[in-house]
Amino acid sequence: MTLAELSLKSAVSVGMLSHIERGQTSPSLKTLERLRVALDVPLARFFGGEAPKDDEGEVVVRSDARRQLPFDALGLTKQLLSPAGHRGLEMLMLVLEPGGNSGPEPWKRSGEKGGLVLEGRFELSVGSRRYVIEAGDSFQFDSRQPHAFRNLSRRQARVLWIIKADDPG
Repeated sequence: MTLAELSLKSAVSVGMLSHIERGQTSPSLKTLERLRVALDVPLARFFGGEAPKDDEGEVVVRSDARRQLPFDALGLTKQLLSPAGHRGLEMLMLVLEPGGNSGPEPWKRSGEKGGLVLEGRFELSVGSRRYVIEAGDSFQFDSRQPHAFRNLSRRQARVLWIIKADDPG
């Protein structure tokens, strides 16, 4: 696929795609999502490091082998908990620094999302509602609704985040 074709499918400019390809800039969460949808690949394809090449890597992800995707400007790191190659269900660990968040614009994605706050206090906005979620609390919602999140703690927050994509057909 050419950069021009990917640009049309993803609504990301050719210039931005070229900068990303050459390592001159890091894509935003929104840009990654647009590219993921345009390329029809799981989010796991964008995580750094290599997936284990043995049979265990198809089922198990060891804690010391998690692939990570840092978004330093947002104070957010996503750790991939799902084995590579799985598409319908993605499990992530969101690690949010104090004030860390999902970015300036709300998200929308076809499917469902849910999670469990493991540490810290987490604010989740879904549609016009805001929820303050404490460690031990869980949540689930239709991810076609605009949603955003941020860490309300003065310490790192850790959230188990689960994404179920809608079936394409």
